[in-house]
Amino acid sequence: MRAATVLFRRYGFRKTSVDLIAREAEVAKPTLYAHFADKEAIFVAVCQHVMDGILAAAAAASAQPRVVDRIAAILAAKFTTIFEIVHASAHARELLESQAAQARDVVARADAAYTKLLSDALRAAARAGELTLEPTPAQLGKLSQLLMQAGHGAAYGATTAAEHRAHLDALVAALLASLLPTGKRASR
Repeated sequence: MRAATVLFRRYGFRKTSVDLIAREAEVAKPTLYAHFADKEAIFVAVCQHVMDGILAAAAAASAQPRVVDRIAAILAAKFTTIFEIVHASAHARELLESQAAQARDVVARADAAYTKLLSDALRAAARAGELTLEPTPAQLGKLSQLLMQAGHGAAYGATTAAEHRAHLDALVAALLASLLPTGKRASR
């Protein structure tokens, strides 16, 4: 996975060959074919690996003690990671556009799991009194949508992952500020 990820980012999908992946991974080409049918299958596995990492990081972020930090970390697990991957590759557009249908399915399933994780975190925060929000599906849906849009928008003007994360932290703090109980607004 490491070798294929590095090569797809460096050369794009079209210019990365199974031969090149085998060389980078220091394995024989037949060894790759014993595990993967073709380059597309390797790409799908890389997508699954990346999405699994995002979901694991988002789940770990759910343990943050303060609600604003927790929600920002959950969003960063996805959006800052994707920013890093896309920003680091001159071939990002090609990789995003050349996703096989199977890779799109992997991403769609992971996105659904991620959205549920974010909604569950917001619901738990509302029920715990960390947010003054009714934990109804409509209220949670609106807030989740705004937070996802903030995650996408955090890339605006960012040139590094650290800048992206700082933008994301500021956006989440602003979005949640009016939802914090009165005594916790200044301290988060």
